[in-house]
Amino acid sequence: MRILLSTWGWRSHFYGLVPLGWALQAAGHEVRVASHPALVPAITSAGLAAVPLGADVDFATAFAGRIGAVGALDRAENEPDDTVEPAITADGGVVRFADALLDDLVGFGRSWRPDLLVWEPFNLAAAVAAAALGVPGVRHLWGPDSSVTLRLDPEPVLGPLAGRFGLAATDVDLAGALTLDPVPPPMQVPATGPTRPVRYVPYNGPAVLPTWLHGPADRPRVCVTAGTMMAGAGLDDRLDLPRVVRAVAGLDVEVVVLVEPAQQAALRPLPGNVRLVDSPLALRLVLPTCAALVQQGGAGTTMTALGLGVPQLVLPQVSDQHFNAERLAVTGAGTWLAGDRADDDTLRGLVGELIADGPWRAAAALMRDRVHAMPAPAEVLPALVDLAARHRS
Repeated sequence: MRILLSTWGWRSHFYGLVPLGWALQAAGHEVRVASHPALVPAITSAGLAAVPLGADVDFATAFAGRIGAVGALDRAENEPDDTVEPAITADGGVVRFADALLDDLVGFGRSWRPDLLVWEPFNLAAAVAAAALGVPGVRHLWGPDSSVTLRLDPEPVLGPLAGRFGLAATDVDLAGALTLDPVPPPMQVPATGPTRPVRYVPYNGPAVLPTWLHGPADRPRVCVTAGTMMAGAGLDDRLDLPRVVRAVAGLDVEVVVLVEPAQQAALRPLPGNVRLVDSPLALRLVLPTCAALVQQGGAGTTMTALGLGVPQLVLPQVSDQHFNAERLAVTGAGTWLAGDRADDDTLRGLVGELIADGPWRAAAALMRDRVHAMPAPAEVLPALVDLAARHRS
């Protein structure tokens, strides 16, 4: 088969597709990854063939002021949040990326003629392209499906994009013909359409294993990270990372800090028990040596720690991080703190609980086992082949 993977916006959006791309290639399928030119290095460094299409869009500019803040925490259970996420309005960043990619994506699809188109959440261009090309689409979630909490107005958002190809907004299925869901229960969000579970295999980009990770730590190790999106969107000032690092360092632990290069200068000087990583070090390499993780709540970060059995403390700053934190808390494998409650003493106290051999660690181990029990990416390939074959017939 010919499989076209499509990713947008930011490299962490692409990372969730990589293990499926590897499995497809290893099974002998032709795989191409279509995205904006700026993502070519991330795609090729993962060993996949990149197809640069459309124009680049500056992530920080596109999403400035258009990423929702942490929502109200007191809504009733099962009560929908009808707030329109600024990022997915007709002039939001999600549409800007789709607009810059869509025409070339459809053009390449008409030339290459894929059997299947696979995309990750909120990739509007790929969903419209699948409809325009008449090929089945597969949505590959990167974590809990936060779209269930958001209201997307199809006509103003999808209508103009679909209209370029003589389609209506109702002709576009953002969920595709099949959803691949890497989230185990009870963290999982119930899906409405055809869904198959797939194991989350962590990939966080190129990595180098340093000598200090060749053996176990001398004392409990705590990883602190702010992910990649916050700095990329110019939102890194929402989380007072220097204060968080110093608060955690007040415990008898070794603190490993993974942040974007642009964030490192603000952290210095550092306490003696803090290690600031300044070389490529993927989260999947350091977390197996850690007793706890303190992070911002990105889907990739949350799922990586979940699959490795590491208890987590989330300090969410924007809407999807808040959603991921709430879903994590349901499992007992971690907890979260709103900004007004994340004082130094509370931070230290919670991290001290997470690193102990108690209920947090037991729940994290249980969730790790549930992740590992899900079908590996290679095991879902027959379902994808069958989907393409049924469409052809």
